[in-house]
Amino acid sequence: MSSKISIQMNVPRFEVHAHTMYSNLRLLDCINRPKDLINRAIELGLAGIAITDHECISSHPEINFYQKEIEKEHPDFKIALGNEIYLTDTRDMGQKYYHFILIAKNKEGHRALRELSSRAWMNSYWDRGLERVPTLKSDIEEILKKYPNSLIGTTACLGGELSVNTLALINAEKTGDTNGAAIAHNNIVDFLLWCKGVFGEDNFYIECAPGCSRDQILVNKRFPAIAKAFGLKMVIGSDAHYLKKEDRYVHKAYLNSKFGEREVDDFYEFAYLQDNEEIKENLYASEFNDEFINEMFENSYNIYNKIEKYSLAHAQTIPKVEVPDYPKLEQNRAKEFPILCSMFVSDDKVERYWVNKCFDRLDDLGLLGNNEYISRLEEEADIKRTISEKLGTNMFSYPVTLEHYVNLFWECGSIVGAGRGSSCSGLNHYLLGITQLDPIKWELPFWRYLNKERVELGDIDLDLCPSKRPKILNEIKKERGQNFNKDIDDLSRKNLGCTLIATFGTEGTRSTILTACRGYRSEDYPDGIDVDTAQYLSSLIPSERGFLWSLNDVINGNEDKGRKPIKLFINEVNQYPGLLEIMEGIEGSTK
Repeated sequence: MSSKISIQMNVPRFEVHAHTMYSNLRLLDCINRPKDLINRAIELGLAGIAITDHECISSHPEINFYQKEIEKEHPDFKIALGNEIYLTDTRDMGQKYYHFILIAKNKEGHRALRELSSRAWMNSYWDRGLERVPTLKSDIEEILKKYPNSLIGTTACLGGELSVNTLALINAEKTGDTNGAAIAHNNIVDFLLWCKGVFGEDNFYIECAPGCSRDQILVNKRFPAIAKAFGLKMVIGSDAHYLKKEDRYVHKAYLNSKFGEREVDDFYEFAYLQDNEEIKENLYASEFNDEFINEMFENSYNIYNKIEKYSLAHAQTIPKVEVPDYPKLEQNRAKEFPILCSMFVSDDKVERYWVNKCFDRLDDLGLLGNNEYISRLEEEADIKRTISEKLGTNMFSYPVTLEHYVNLFWECGSIVGAGRGSSCSGLNHYLLGITQLDPIKWELPFWRYLNKERVELGDIDLDLCPSKRPKILNEIKKERGQNFNKDIDDLSRKNLGCTLIATFGTEGTRSTILTACRGYRSEDYPDGIDVDTAQYLSSLIPSERGFLWSLNDVINGNEDKGRKPIKLFINEVNQYPGLLEIMEGIEGSTK
Protein backbone atom coordinates (compact mmCIF):
# COMPACT_ATOMS: atom_id res chain seq x y z
CA MET A 1 0.00 0.00 0.00
CA SER A 2 3.06 2.23 -0.02
CA SER A 3 3.11 3.25 -3.71
CA LYS A 4 1.78 6.74 -4.46
CA ILE A 5 -0.78 6.10 -7.19
CA SER A 6 -1.79 9.38 -8.79
CA ILE A 7 -5.60 9.46 -8.67
CA GLN A 8 -7.68 12.62 -8.84
CA MET A 9 -9.23 12.93 -5.38
CA ASN A 10 -12.71 14.24 -6.09
CA VAL A 11 -14.51 11.91 -3.70
CA PRO A 12 -16.62 13.93 -1.24
CA ARG A 13 -15.40 13.68 2.33
CA PHE A 14 -17.33 13.91 5.59
CA GLU A 15 -15.28 14.94 8.64
CA VAL A 16 -16.07 12.55 11.50
CA HIS A 17 -14.02 14.08 14.34
CA ALA A 18 -13.76 17.80 15.12
CA HIS A 19 -13.82 19.97 18.23
CA THR A 20 -15.07 23.39 19.26
CA MET A 21 -14.21 25.61 22.20
CA TYR A 22 -16.82 23.75 24.27
CA SER A 23 -14.19 21.01 24.64
CA ASN A 24 -12.63 23.38 27.19
CA LEU A 25 -15.24 22.41 29.75
CA ARG A 26 -12.80 20.49 31.97
CA LEU A 27 -9.43 21.54 30.60
CA LEU A 28 -8.12 23.94 27.95
CA ASP A 29 -8.18 22.08 24.66
CA CYS A 30 -9.53 23.91 21.60
CA ILE A 31 -9.82 27.37 20.05
CA ASN A 32 -12.41 26.65 17.34
CA ARG A 33 -15.56 28.75 17.50
CA PRO A 34 -18.47 26.59 16.31
CA LYS A 35 -19.57 28.74 13.37
CA ASP A 36 -15.97 29.37 12.27
CA LEU A 37 -15.33 25.62 12.21
CA ILE A 38 -18.42 24.96 10.11
CA ASN A 39 -17.62 27.81 7.73
CA ARG A 40 -14.10 26.45 7.30
CA ALA A 41 -15.48 22.99 6.51
CA ILE A 42 -17.72 24.52 3.84
CA GLU A 43 -14.77 26.51 2.47
CA LEU A 44 -12.75 23.29 2.14
CA GLY A 45 -15.55 21.66 0.17
CA LEU A 46 -16.42 19.02 2.75
CA ALA A 47 -19.76 17.23 2.46
CA GLY A 48 -20.32 17.84 6.16
CA ILE A 49 -18.75 17.67 9.60
CA ALA A 50 -19.41 15.95 12.92
CA ILE A 51 -18.94 18.05 16.06
CA THR A 52 -17.44 15.80 18.73
CA ASP A 53 -16.38 17.79 21.78
CA HIS A 54 -14.80 16.11 24.80
CA GLU A 55 -17.77 14.81 26.83
CA CYS A 56 -19.72 17.97 26.17
CA ILE A 57 -22.79 18.46 24.00
CA SER A 58 -23.35 22.10 24.98
CA SER A 59 -22.48 23.37 21.51
CA HIS A 60 -25.28 21.38 19.89
CA PRO A 61 -28.13 23.92 20.07
CA GLU A 62 -25.97 26.67 18.54
CA ILE A 63 -24.73 24.31 15.83
CA ASN A 64 -28.16 22.86 15.11
CA PHE A 65 -29.64 26.34 14.71
CA TYR A 66 -26.73 27.31 12.44
CA GLN A 67 -27.54 24.32 10.22
CA LYS A 68 -30.91 25.97 9.63
CA GLU A 69 -29.25 29.32 8.86
CA ILE A 70 -27.01 27.91 6.14
CA GLU A 71 -29.66 25.57 4.71
CA LYS A 72 -30.62 27.80 1.78
CA GLU A 73 -27.06 28.53 0.62
CA HIS A 74 -25.66 25.06 1.38
CA PRO A 75 -28.62 22.65 1.22
CA ASP A 76 -26.49 19.50 0.98
CA PHE A 77 -24.06 20.30 3.79
CA LYS A 78 -24.71 18.27 6.93
CA ILE A 79 -23.65 18.99 10.49
CA ALA A 80 -23.75 15.86 12.62
CA LEU A 81 -23.96 16.13 16.39
CA GLY A 82 -21.66 13.85 18.34
CA ASN A 83 -19.61 13.42 21.48
CA GLU A 84 -16.07 12.23 22.18
CA ILE A 85 -16.68 10.17 25.29
CA TYR A 86 -14.30 8.49 27.72
CA LEU A 87 -15.11 4.80 27.39
CA THR A 88 -14.38 2.43 30.27
CA ASP A 89 -15.58 -0.84 31.76
CA THR A 90 -15.75 0.56 35.31
CA ARG A 91 -15.53 3.80 37.25
CA ASP A 92 -12.38 2.75 39.11
CA MET A 93 -9.75 5.31 40.05
CA GLY A 94 -6.38 5.33 38.33
CA GLN A 95 -7.47 3.63 35.11
CA LYS A 96 -7.03 4.64 31.48
CA TYR A 97 -9.94 6.71 30.13
CA TYR A 98 -10.18 5.71 26.47
CA HIS A 99 -11.45 8.17 23.87
CA PHE A 100 -14.34 7.04 21.68
CA ILE A 101 -16.51 8.87 19.13
CA LEU A 102 -20.31 8.73 19.14
CA ILE A 103 -22.32 10.40 16.36
CA ALA A 104 -26.11 10.72 16.37
CA LYS A 105 -27.72 9.46 13.18
CA ASN A 106 -31.07 11.07 13.90
CA LYS A 107 -33.16 12.77 16.56
CA GLU A 108 -33.51 9.53 18.50
CA GLY A 109 -29.72 9.18 18.39
CA HIS A 110 -29.36 12.63 19.90
CA ARG A 111 -31.63 11.62 22.75
CA ALA A 112 -29.31 8.65 23.26
CA LEU A 113 -26.34 11.05 23.35
CA ARG A 114 -28.06 13.23 25.93
CA GLU A 115 -28.91 10.32 28.17
CA LEU A 116 -25.37 8.92 28.00
CA SER A 117 -23.81 12.32 28.67
CA SER A 118 -26.15 12.93 31.62
CA ARG A 119 -25.15 9.61 33.13
CA ALA A 120 -21.46 10.39 32.69
CA TRP A 121 -21.77 13.73 34.47
CA MET A 122 -24.08 12.49 37.23
CA ASN A 123 -21.49 9.81 38.01
CA SER A 124 -18.46 12.12 37.73
CA TYR A 125 -15.61 11.85 40.22
CA TRP A 126 -12.12 13.26 40.76
CA ASP A 127 -9.07 11.24 39.82
CA ARG A 128 -5.48 12.50 39.52
CA GLY A 129 -6.46 16.16 39.60
CA LEU A 130 -9.25 16.08 37.00
CA GLU A 131 -12.98 15.56 37.11
CA ARG A 132 -13.56 12.28 35.32
CA VAL A 133 -16.74 11.64 33.34
CA PRO A 134 -16.44 8.15 31.86
CA THR A 135 -19.20 6.36 29.98
CA LEU A 136 -19.44 2.67 30.78
CA LYS A 137 -19.69 0.10 28.01
CA SER A 138 -22.69 -1.29 29.85
CA ASP A 139 -24.35 2.15 29.60
CA ILE A 140 -23.94 2.12 25.82
CA GLU A 141 -25.31 -1.41 25.62
CA GLU A 142 -28.38 -0.39 27.61
CA ILE A 143 -29.02 2.84 25.70
CA LEU A 144 -28.61 1.22 22.28
CA LYS A 145 -31.14 -1.44 23.24
CA LYS A 146 -33.48 1.42 24.04
CA TYR A 147 -32.61 3.38 20.85
CA PRO A 148 -31.35 0.78 18.35
CA ASN A 149 -29.51 1.80 15.18
CA SER A 150 -29.35 5.42 16.36
CA LEU A 151 -25.62 5.95 16.94
CA ILE A 152 -22.44 5.62 14.90
CA GLY A 153 -19.19 4.83 16.68
CA THR A 154 -15.53 5.25 15.69
CA THR A 155 -12.33 4.30 17.49
CA ALA A 156 -11.26 7.97 17.83
CA CYS A 157 -7.63 9.06 18.17
CA LEU A 158 -4.38 7.84 19.74
CA GLY A 159 -6.19 8.04 23.07
CA GLY A 160 -8.66 5.37 21.97
CA GLU A 161 -8.65 1.78 23.20
CA LEU A 162 -7.74 0.39 19.79
CA SER A 163 -4.78 2.75 19.30
CA VAL A 164 -3.45 2.25 22.83
CA ASN A 165 -3.51 -1.54 22.52
CA THR A 166 -2.17 -1.49 18.95
CA LEU A 167 0.84 0.51 20.13
CA ALA A 168 1.29 -1.87 23.04
CA LEU A 169 1.19 -4.82 20.62
CA ILE A 170 3.75 -3.22 18.29
CA ASN A 171 6.12 -2.36 21.13
CA ALA A 172 5.77 -5.84 22.66
CA GLU A 173 6.55 -7.45 19.33
CA LYS A 174 9.68 -5.29 18.95
CA THR A 175 11.00 -6.24 22.37
CA GLY A 176 10.06 -9.91 22.11
CA ASP A 177 7.54 -9.64 24.94
CA THR A 178 5.24 -12.51 23.95
CA ASN A 179 3.09 -12.20 27.05
CA GLY A 180 2.59 -8.47 26.55
CA ALA A 181 1.82 -9.03 22.88
CA ALA A 182 -0.77 -11.65 23.75
CA ILE A 183 -2.49 -9.35 26.24
CA ALA A 184 -2.61 -6.47 23.75
CA HIS A 185 -3.84 -8.79 20.99
CA ASN A 186 -6.62 -10.15 23.17
CA ASN A 187 -7.62 -6.64 24.24
CA ILE A 188 -7.94 -5.61 20.59
CA VAL A 189 -10.04 -8.66 19.77
CA ASP A 190 -12.33 -8.20 22.76
CA PHE A 191 -12.78 -4.49 22.09
CA LEU A 192 -13.58 -4.77 18.38
CA LEU A 193 -15.91 -7.71 18.88
CA TRP A 194 -17.73 -5.70 21.54
CA CYS A 195 -18.02 -2.70 19.17
CA LYS A 196 -19.33 -4.85 16.32
CA GLY A 197 -21.80 -6.55 18.62
CA VAL A 198 -23.17 -3.31 20.07
CA PHE A 199 -23.11 -1.00 17.02
CA GLY A 200 -23.14 -3.52 14.16
CA GLU A 201 -20.71 -3.51 11.22
CA ASP A 202 -22.66 -0.78 9.41
CA ASN A 203 -22.48 1.69 12.31
CA PHE A 204 -18.90 1.20 13.50
CA TYR A 205 -15.64 2.36 11.89
CA ILE A 206 -11.93 2.26 12.59
CA GLU A 207 -10.62 5.83 12.58
CA CYS A 208 -7.13 6.86 11.54
CA ALA A 209 -5.67 10.37 11.78
CA PRO A 210 -3.71 12.23 9.09
CA GLY A 211 -0.77 12.86 11.42
CA CYS A 212 2.92 12.18 11.09
CA SER A 213 4.00 11.55 14.67
CA ARG A 214 5.84 8.28 15.31
CA ASP A 215 2.97 6.70 17.20
CA GLN A 216 0.35 7.81 14.69
CA ILE A 217 2.28 6.34 11.78
CA LEU A 218 2.78 3.06 13.64
CA VAL A 219 -0.92 2.55 14.36
CA ASN A 220 -2.00 3.81 10.94
CA LYS A 221 0.19 1.18 9.26
CA ARG A 222 -1.33 -1.60 11.35
CA PHE A 223 -4.98 -0.51 11.11
CA PRO A 224 -5.74 -1.74 7.55
CA ALA A 225 -4.83 -5.30 8.47
CA ILE A 226 -6.92 -5.10 11.64
CA ALA A 227 -9.87 -3.66 9.74
CA LYS A 228 -9.67 -6.42 7.13
CA ALA A 229 -9.45 -9.14 9.79
CA PHE A 230 -12.64 -7.91 11.45
CA GLY A 231 -14.51 -6.91 8.30
CA LEU A 232 -14.59 -3.23 9.28
CA LYS A 233 -14.31 -0.03 7.26
CA MET A 234 -11.82 2.75 7.94
CA VAL A 235 -12.40 6.51 7.98
CA ILE A 236 -10.19 9.56 8.48
CA GLY A 237 -10.68 11.90 11.43
CA SER A 238 -8.70 15.14 11.57
CA ASP A 239 -9.42 15.61 15.30
CA ALA A 240 -9.48 19.36 14.60
CA HIS A 241 -8.62 21.54 17.60
CA TYR A 242 -7.76 24.61 15.53
CA LEU A 243 -8.79 25.70 12.05
CA LYS A 244 -5.67 26.05 9.95
CA LYS A 245 -2.05 24.97 10.05
CA GLU A 246 -0.96 28.56 10.67
CA ASP A 247 -3.17 28.68 13.80
CA ARG A 248 -0.99 26.13 15.55
CA TYR A 249 1.06 28.86 17.24
CA VAL A 250 -2.09 30.38 18.77
CA HIS A 251 -3.40 27.00 19.89
CA LYS A 252 -0.07 26.06 21.45
CA ALA A 253 0.04 29.31 23.42
CA TYR A 254 -3.52 28.78 24.61
CA LEU A 255 -2.75 25.32 25.97
CA ASN A 256 0.47 26.50 27.63
CA SER A 257 -1.41 29.27 29.45
CA LYS A 258 -2.62 26.85 32.09
CA PHE A 259 -1.05 24.07 34.16
CA GLY A 260 2.46 24.93 32.94
CA GLU A 261 3.95 23.34 29.85
CA ARG A 262 1.77 20.97 27.85
CA GLU A 263 3.12 18.42 25.36
CA VAL A 264 1.31 20.23 22.60
CA ASP A 265 3.66 19.43 19.72
CA ASP A 266 3.29 15.65 19.75
CA PHE A 267 -0.41 15.68 20.52
CA TYR A 268 -1.66 18.56 18.40
CA GLU A 269 0.75 19.26 15.54
CA PHE A 270 -1.64 17.89 12.93
CA ALA A 271 -4.91 18.45 14.84
CA TYR A 272 -6.45 21.03 12.51
CA LEU A 273 -9.11 20.86 9.81
CA GLN A 274 -7.09 19.61 6.86
CA ASP A 275 -8.02 19.81 3.21
CA ASN A 276 -7.87 16.74 1.02
CA GLU A 277 -4.39 17.45 -0.32
CA GLU A 278 -2.97 17.91 3.17
CA ILE A 279 -4.58 14.64 4.26
CA LYS A 280 -3.11 12.87 1.26
CA GLU A 281 0.42 14.18 1.90
CA ASN A 282 0.30 13.36 5.61
CA LEU A 283 -1.06 9.86 5.07
CA TYR A 284 1.72 9.04 2.61
CA ALA A 285 3.93 8.87 5.71
CA SER A 286 1.77 5.92 6.83
CA GLU A 287 2.31 4.32 3.39
CA PHE A 288 -1.28 4.82 2.30
CA ASN A 289 -1.82 5.32 -1.42
CA ASP A 290 -4.40 7.49 -3.15
CA GLU A 291 -6.69 4.57 -3.89
CA PHE A 292 -6.92 3.56 -0.23
CA ILE A 293 -7.35 7.18 0.89
CA ASN A 294 -10.20 7.55 -1.62
CA GLU A 295 -11.77 4.44 -0.17
CA MET A 296 -11.70 6.00 3.30
CA PHE A 297 -13.22 9.18 1.87
CA GLU A 298 -16.02 7.06 0.41
CA ASN A 299 -16.53 5.40 3.78
CA SER A 300 -16.89 8.80 5.41
CA TYR A 301 -19.46 9.74 2.78
CA ASN A 302 -21.25 6.55 3.70
CA ILE A 303 -21.59 8.04 7.20
CA TYR A 304 -22.83 11.28 5.65
CA ASN A 305 -25.63 9.37 3.95
CA LYS A 306 -26.69 7.85 7.27
CA ILE A 307 -27.02 11.22 9.01
CA GLU A 308 -30.51 12.70 9.03
CA LYS A 309 -31.16 16.40 9.38
CA TYR A 310 -33.32 17.21 12.39
CA SER A 311 -34.07 20.13 14.65
CA LEU A 312 -33.54 20.32 18.40
CA ALA A 313 -35.98 23.23 18.61
CA HIS A 314 -39.35 22.64 20.21
CA ALA A 315 -42.14 24.65 21.75
CA GLN A 316 -41.31 25.91 25.20
CA THR A 317 -42.83 23.67 27.83
CA ILE A 318 -43.77 24.46 31.41
CA PRO A 319 -43.52 21.81 34.15
CA LYS A 320 -46.98 20.86 35.32
CA VAL A 321 -48.25 20.29 38.85
CA GLU A 322 -51.46 18.69 40.06
CA VAL A 323 -54.17 21.25 40.86
CA PRO A 324 -57.73 20.95 42.18
CA ASP A 325 -60.28 20.37 39.44
CA TYR A 326 -62.70 23.27 39.76
CA PRO A 327 -66.10 22.51 38.19
CA LYS A 328 -67.23 24.38 35.10
CA LEU A 329 -69.56 27.00 36.51
CA GLU A 330 -70.57 30.25 34.88
CA GLN A 331 -69.88 33.23 37.10
CA ASN A 332 -72.08 36.31 37.14
CA ARG A 333 -69.27 38.20 38.86
CA ALA A 334 -67.23 38.00 35.64
CA LYS A 335 -69.95 38.45 33.03
CA GLU A 336 -68.61 41.86 31.95
CA PHE A 337 -65.20 40.35 31.29
CA PRO A 338 -65.34 37.84 28.40
CA ILE A 339 -61.89 36.29 28.81
CA LEU A 340 -62.31 35.63 32.52
CA CYS A 341 -65.88 34.46 31.98
CA SER A 342 -64.74 31.89 29.42
CA MET A 343 -62.03 30.65 31.75
CA PHE A 344 -64.57 29.63 34.42
CA VAL A 345 -66.05 27.12 31.93
CA SER A 346 -62.84 26.31 30.06
CA ASP A 347 -62.01 22.72 29.14
CA ASP A 348 -58.51 23.46 30.43
CA LYS A 349 -58.20 22.44 34.08
CA VAL A 350 -55.28 24.83 34.68
CA GLU A 351 -57.20 27.83 33.31
CA ARG A 352 -60.15 27.07 35.61
CA TYR A 353 -57.78 26.75 38.58
CA TRP A 354 -56.01 30.04 37.76
CA VAL A 355 -59.17 32.12 37.48
CA ASN A 356 -60.92 30.55 40.48
CA LYS A 357 -57.84 30.91 42.67
CA CYS A 358 -57.39 34.56 41.72
CA PHE A 359 -61.06 35.36 42.36
CA ASP A 360 -61.04 33.51 45.68
CA ARG A 361 -58.07 35.58 46.81
CA LEU A 362 -59.74 38.81 45.69
CA ASP A 363 -62.72 37.76 47.77
CA ASP A 364 -60.46 37.16 50.81
CA LEU A 365 -58.97 40.65 50.35
CA GLY A 366 -62.40 42.27 50.04
CA LEU A 367 -61.64 43.38 46.49
CA LEU A 368 -64.08 41.23 44.52
CA GLY A 369 -66.37 44.17 43.91
CA ASN A 370 -63.53 46.39 42.72
CA ASN A 371 -63.72 46.52 38.91
CA GLU A 372 -60.21 47.98 38.68
CA TYR A 373 -58.82 44.67 39.94
CA ILE A 374 -61.13 42.51 37.79
CA SER A 375 -60.31 44.62 34.73
CA ARG A 376 -56.60 44.18 35.41
CA LEU A 377 -57.03 40.40 35.66
CA GLU A 378 -58.90 40.46 32.33
CA GLU A 379 -56.00 42.32 30.75
CA GLU A 380 -53.46 39.85 32.10
CA ALA A 381 -55.57 36.84 31.03
CA ASP A 382 -55.96 38.30 27.53
CA ILE A 383 -52.21 38.75 27.13
CA LYS A 384 -51.48 35.27 28.48
CA ARG A 385 -53.96 33.66 26.09
CA THR A 386 -52.56 35.52 23.11
CA ILE A 387 -48.98 34.49 23.87
CA SER A 388 -50.11 30.93 24.66
CA GLU A 389 -51.46 30.65 21.11
CA LYS A 390 -48.31 32.09 19.57
CA LEU A 391 -45.93 29.88 21.58
CA GLY A 392 -48.07 26.76 21.49
CA THR A 393 -48.02 26.44 25.26
CA ASN A 394 -50.17 27.31 28.27
CA MET A 395 -48.98 30.56 29.83
CA PHE A 396 -51.28 30.07 32.81
CA SER A 397 -49.28 26.98 33.81
CA TYR A 398 -46.19 29.00 34.72
CA PRO A 399 -47.63 31.01 37.68
CA VAL A 400 -49.69 27.99 38.76
CA THR A 401 -46.56 25.79 38.86
CA LEU A 402 -44.58 28.51 40.58
CA GLU A 403 -47.32 28.96 43.18
CA HIS A 404 -46.91 25.29 44.05
CA TYR A 405 -43.16 25.63 44.50
CA VAL A 406 -43.36 28.90 46.45
CA ASN A 407 -45.51 27.00 48.91
CA LEU A 408 -42.86 24.29 48.99
CA PHE A 409 -40.15 26.91 49.70
CA TRP A 410 -42.06 28.10 52.74
CA GLU A 411 -42.64 24.51 53.89
CA CYS A 412 -38.87 23.91 53.69
CA GLY A 413 -38.38 26.71 56.21
CA SER A 414 -37.17 29.36 53.78
CA ILE A 415 -38.20 32.98 53.72
CA VAL A 416 -39.30 33.98 50.19
CA GLY A 417 -38.50 37.44 48.88
CA ALA A 418 -41.19 39.86 47.75
CA GLY A 419 -40.18 39.40 44.11
CA ARG A 420 -37.77 41.09 41.76
CA GLY A 421 -38.23 43.57 38.96
CA SER A 422 -41.14 43.39 36.54
CA SER A 423 -42.54 40.16 38.03
CA CYS A 424 -44.19 42.34 40.68
CA SER A 425 -46.26 43.90 37.89
CA GLY A 426 -48.49 40.84 37.72
CA LEU A 427 -51.68 41.01 39.74
CA ASN A 428 -52.14 37.27 39.24
CA HIS A 429 -48.65 36.71 40.75
CA TYR A 430 -49.72 38.67 43.82
CA LEU A 431 -53.03 36.87 44.15
CA LEU A 432 -51.39 33.45 43.80
CA GLY A 433 -48.89 34.31 46.55
CA ILE A 434 -45.84 34.32 44.31
CA THR A 435 -44.99 37.98 44.82
CA GLN A 436 -45.88 40.20 47.73
CA LEU A 437 -46.59 43.59 46.18
CA ASP A 438 -50.01 44.74 45.01
CA PRO A 439 -49.32 46.16 41.53
CA ILE A 440 -52.52 48.22 41.54
CA LYS A 441 -51.55 49.92 44.78
CA TRP A 442 -47.99 50.50 43.59
CA GLU A 443 -49.05 51.48 40.05
CA LEU A 444 -46.99 48.80 38.31
CA PRO A 445 -48.21 48.23 34.71
CA PHE A 446 -48.37 44.60 33.53
CA TRP A 447 -46.81 45.38 30.14
CA ARG A 448 -43.46 45.75 31.94
CA TYR A 449 -43.61 42.03 32.61
CA LEU A 450 -45.46 40.75 29.55
CA ASN A 451 -47.22 42.14 26.51
CA LYS A 452 -48.59 40.87 23.21
CA GLU A 453 -45.59 42.11 21.25
CA ARG A 454 -43.14 40.29 23.53
CA VAL A 455 -43.76 36.70 22.47
CA GLU A 456 -41.81 34.76 25.08
CA LEU A 457 -42.20 33.13 28.44
CA GLY A 458 -41.86 35.64 31.22
CA ASP A 459 -39.67 34.75 34.15
CA ILE A 460 -39.99 35.42 37.87
CA ASP A 461 -36.91 35.83 40.07
CA LEU A 462 -37.29 35.18 43.78
CA ASP A 463 -34.85 35.34 46.69
CA LEU A 464 -34.60 32.34 49.01
CA CYS A 465 -32.69 31.57 52.18
CA PRO A 466 -29.27 30.23 51.03
CA SER A 467 -29.02 27.74 53.89
CA LYS A 468 -32.31 26.13 52.78
CA ARG A 469 -31.29 25.79 49.14
CA PRO A 470 -30.01 22.16 49.35
CA LYS A 471 -33.20 21.05 51.09
CA ILE A 472 -35.37 22.83 48.54
CA LEU A 473 -33.52 21.26 45.60
CA ASN A 474 -33.76 17.79 47.13
CA GLU A 475 -37.48 18.16 47.79
CA ILE A 476 -38.12 19.23 44.18
CA LYS A 477 -36.01 16.35 42.83
CA LYS A 478 -37.84 13.91 45.06
CA GLU A 479 -41.28 15.18 44.12
CA ARG A 480 -40.75 15.42 40.38
CA GLY A 481 -38.72 12.22 40.16
CA GLN A 482 -41.72 10.27 41.43
CA ASN A 483 -43.69 11.44 38.39
CA PHE A 484 -41.13 10.39 35.75
CA ASN A 485 -41.97 7.69 33.24
CA LYS A 486 -41.43 4.15 34.43
CA ASP A 487 -38.58 3.55 31.96
CA ILE A 488 -36.39 6.27 33.54
CA ASP A 489 -33.43 4.82 35.43
CA ASP A 490 -33.10 5.36 39.19
CA LEU A 491 -30.08 7.68 38.93
CA SER A 492 -31.93 10.04 36.58
CA ARG A 493 -35.04 9.82 38.69
CA LYS A 494 -33.09 10.95 41.77
CA ASN A 495 -31.19 13.77 40.06
CA LEU A 496 -33.04 15.19 37.07
CA GLY A 497 -36.27 16.33 38.71
CA CYS A 498 -34.52 19.67 39.21
CA THR A 499 -31.46 20.72 37.25
CA LEU A 500 -29.34 23.84 37.61
CA ILE A 501 -28.57 26.32 34.85
CA ALA A 502 -24.90 26.26 33.82
CA THR A 503 -23.19 29.24 32.24
CA PHE A 504 -19.82 29.26 30.51
CA GLY A 505 -17.05 31.67 31.31
CA THR A 506 -15.52 33.30 28.25
CA GLU A 507 -12.25 35.02 27.52
CA GLY A 508 -13.13 38.72 27.85
CA THR A 509 -10.72 41.41 26.69
CA ARG A 510 -8.64 41.57 29.86
CA SER A 511 -8.64 37.83 30.54
CA THR A 512 -7.66 37.30 26.89
CA ILE A 513 -4.60 39.50 27.39
CA LEU A 514 -3.59 37.74 30.62
CA THR A 515 -4.11 34.28 29.08
CA ALA A 516 -2.16 35.17 25.93
CA CYS A 517 0.75 36.55 27.97
CA ARG A 518 0.94 33.38 30.10
CA GLY A 519 1.00 31.17 27.01
CA TYR A 520 3.34 33.33 24.91
CA ARG A 521 6.71 31.74 24.10
CA SER A 522 9.75 33.13 22.26
CA GLU A 523 13.52 33.09 22.60
CA ASP A 524 13.36 36.20 24.75
CA TYR A 525 10.35 34.96 26.74
CA PRO A 526 10.71 31.19 27.10
CA ASP A 527 8.46 31.18 30.17
CA GLY A 528 5.87 33.66 28.95
CA ILE A 529 5.40 37.35 29.63
CA ASP A 530 5.54 38.26 33.32
CA VAL A 531 2.38 39.03 35.25
CA ASP A 532 3.20 42.70 35.86
CA THR A 533 3.58 43.37 32.14
CA ALA A 534 0.40 41.45 31.39
CA GLN A 535 -1.53 43.45 33.98
CA TYR A 536 -0.12 46.68 32.55
CA LEU A 537 -1.28 45.74 29.03
CA SER A 538 -4.73 44.84 30.31
CA SER A 539 -4.98 48.16 32.13
CA LEU A 540 -4.77 49.97 28.77
CA ILE A 541 -8.18 48.65 27.70
CA PRO A 542 -10.83 51.42 27.94
CA SER A 543 -14.28 50.80 29.35
CA GLU A 544 -17.59 52.55 28.92
CA ARG A 545 -20.42 52.27 31.44
CA GLY A 546 -18.70 49.31 33.03
CA PHE A 547 -18.10 47.41 29.78
CA LEU A 548 -14.63 46.88 28.33
CA TRP A 549 -13.95 47.58 24.69
CA SER A 550 -13.52 44.51 22.54
CA LEU A 551 -10.04 43.73 21.27
CA ASN A 552 -11.19 44.55 17.74
CA ASP A 553 -12.30 48.03 18.83
CA VAL A 554 -9.03 48.59 20.68
CA ILE A 555 -6.98 47.67 17.60
CA ASN A 556 -9.14 48.94 14.75
CA GLY A 557 -11.47 51.43 16.37
CA ASN A 558 -15.22 51.54 15.86
CA GLU A 559 -16.69 54.44 13.90
CA ASP A 560 -20.28 53.59 14.85
CA LYS A 561 -19.41 53.95 18.53
CA GLY A 562 -17.02 56.85 18.04
CA ARG A 563 -13.99 54.81 19.11
CA LYS A 564 -10.48 55.28 17.81
CA PRO A 565 -7.66 52.71 17.97
CA ILE A 566 -5.66 52.81 21.21
CA LYS A 567 -2.17 53.52 19.87
CA LEU A 568 -0.42 53.05 23.21
CA PHE A 569 -1.82 49.51 23.52
CA ILE A 570 -0.92 48.68 19.91
CA ASN A 571 2.65 49.94 20.35
CA GLU A 572 3.14 48.01 23.57
CA VAL A 573 1.73 44.73 22.19
CA ASN A 574 3.80 44.98 19.01
CA GLN A 575 6.94 44.66 21.12
CA TYR A 576 6.04 40.96 21.38
CA PRO A 577 5.86 39.46 17.86
CA GLY A 578 2.86 37.17 17.49
CA LEU A 579 1.20 38.18 20.77
CA LEU A 580 -1.61 40.09 19.08
CA GLU A 581 -2.43 37.08 16.88
CA ILE A 582 -2.70 34.91 20.00
CA MET A 583 -5.05 37.41 21.63
CA GLU A 584 -7.27 37.64 18.55
CA GLY A 585 -7.37 33.85 18.27
CA ILE A 586 -8.62 33.19 21.79
CA GLU A 587 -10.85 36.18 22.57
CA GLY A 588 -14.38 35.03 23.29
CA SER A 589 -13.46 31.36 23.77
CA THR A 590 -15.21 29.42 26.48
CA LYS A 591 -13.04 28.39 29.39
